[in-house]
Amino acid sequence: MAVVRATGKAKRTVAPQPARVDEQIMPPGNYEVTEEHTFDVDVYLKKNGKRWIVVRGEGKGIEVEKVVFRAWNYDEMVDLKKRATTYDPTRRVHIIDQDALNQLKVQKLLVSWTFGDNNPRLKIHRVQGVLTDESWASFKRLQTNIIDYIFGKMNEVLDYNG
Repeated sequence: MAVVRATGKAKRTVAPQPARVDEQIMPPGNYEVTEEHTFDVDVYLKKNGKRWIVVRGEGKGIEVEKVVFRAWNYDEMVDLKKRATTYDPTRRVHIIDQDALNQLKVQKLLVSWTFGDNNPRLKIHRVQGVLTDESWASFKRLQTNIIDYIFGKMNEVLDYNG
């Protein structure tokens, strides 16, 4: 019977370590919602008598106001929708109050706007990242057509990825 003995040291080959799967799919930071993710709603307004009309774009005699919102993350979306939802026991359904949801979105996600630049009554203030009740009252002082336009553009981005 022959005995085989190793001569010298065996070389161990080290297999390259694969990168983390999440880093292969996307680099860190992409696709994540952070405080810096904002979007603008540009409001083009033209004076017509004593009221303001929202128009499509820039032009002669048209003023531009800018409203900046922060994108919401999943937890914020779920929380705000739950807070705006009621249960109807008669019909056995949950109902989202869209008006309440829009108010919660504005109070939580509105970062800044230019409406207060020339009108101190329309200044906005926050406490712990949420608009104060006085700031919500300032928002409601805008003409209804302007508010509806802002809500539409805000929801287009937040809910429909517009």
